[in-house]
Amino acid sequence: MLERDYIMRLLQEFMKALSRFLEKKEKDEDDAELRDIYRQYVGDYAVWRNLSVEEALQHAHDEWDEEHRMTRLKMLAELLLAEAKTKDNPLRDMLLGKSYRLMDYIDQHDDTYSISRKHKMNMIKTLLGIGDNG
Repeated sequence: MLERDYIMRLLQEFMKALSRFLEKKEKDEDDAELRDIYRQYVGDYAVWRNLSVEEALQHAHDEWDEEHRMTRLKMLAELLLAEAKTKDNPLRDMLLGKSYRLMDYIDQHDDTYSISRKHKMNMIKTLLGIGDNG
């Protein structure tokens, strides 16, 4: 019970930090703030951001215990999506694709159904120009 409360508090703090990041308009500070959010909630920005989805899943398995893994993967997917919103192509589409694939993995393996996650996945598909068959 305490562990579940901790995870919920961690997610709430993460979402607040991410919201503050997305509300900021100053581009110069964006990268530093985003790197700090990565460091606080998932780990080293340079590592997590540059891994392929497959490598990230393996690294998550190696680094995070099973009880926290899915929560951290959700955070990573959200961070990739948030960063994508601040970048131009082709980097934007690469980050969107990674975020989508992580969300898809989470959707298939998490015990909790999330309408919000489904909505974000549909938004990413639209941004990437991927139809329902693509």
